[in-house]
Amino acid sequence: MVDRRGLAATMLAGILFGTSVPVIKLGLSFVPPNTFVTLRFLFASALIVFLLQGRGWMQRDLFRSRKIWIIGFINAFGYVLQFQGQLITSSSNAALIISTAALMIPVLSLAYVHEKMGMRKITGVLLGFIGITLLVTRGQPTNLGSSELLGDFLILGTAVTIALVFVLSKELVEKKGGRPVTGGIILVTAMLLLPTVAFDLSTSINLAPIALFYVVFLAVFATVGAYYFFMKGLESVSPTISSIILPIEVVVAVTLSVIIFGDPFNLYSGTGAFLIIAGIILVSSAT
Repeated sequence: MVDRRGLAATMLAGILFGTSVPVIKLGLSFVPPNTFVTLRFLFASALIVFLLQGRGWMQRDLFRSRKIWIIGFINAFGYVLQFQGQLITSSSNAALIISTAALMIPVLSLAYVHEKMGMRKITGVLLGFIGITLLVTRGQPTNLGSSELLGDFLILGTAVTIALVFVLSKELVEKKGGRPVTGGIILVTAMLLLPTVAFDLSTSINLAPIALFYVVFLAVFATVGAYYFFMKGLESVSPTISSIILPIEVVVAVTLSVIIFGDPFNLYSGTGAFLIIAGIILVSSAT
């Protein structure tokens, strides 16, 4: 029997994760990308250090591990790509393309730890990447020089880094636990993002109250809060059941993007979105 509280925590985590992409798009109207992502992780780090350290989110010996710094670097690079990409592509495209990290994880696992891929995973991966093609092109000839296409490719790079972080951190999570590894990744990512702020010095920054709200929301709800409820769910439900977080996140992000920004959808992009979600469900439910 499924634990209702664990299931509710997992669903809440998916909803919170799903809010991040449209909120990032809103915040980029006020704060340049490198500064925005750095503020997000600095605030999240402060929450971990001052409020969650005693709850197992921080283990000092973890920072002596070379692996946590490699993972942190990949994570920081991925977030830089995401925030830069979201400047020039639609929020719904970003949400759907980021979600394909779930499709890349089994492929990377095959190469990294020689984990076998069954027919369900193979079918899911193929459906997902056909979906990406339909989503990005919308059935039209592709202009390789378009800014939106460049943004889509930057977001695709983010999806690759998310998959890499998942695969590379799996061993650390098994040894140290989910909370300290998550806390460690957030703290290391914040430190490695700091130098990127220098690239925004010539860009105007509008730290209006609404901009600060977006930063705090991302840090509290879409970062620390989402991970907290995700880990809480894992305590009482199986990883297979926890995989429902992936389609929930995508549906929330795309729905909000269409409502807030009026992102365009036609038959091709809608079909692409459907194939991506179907692929994610197949991959995440495969045992």
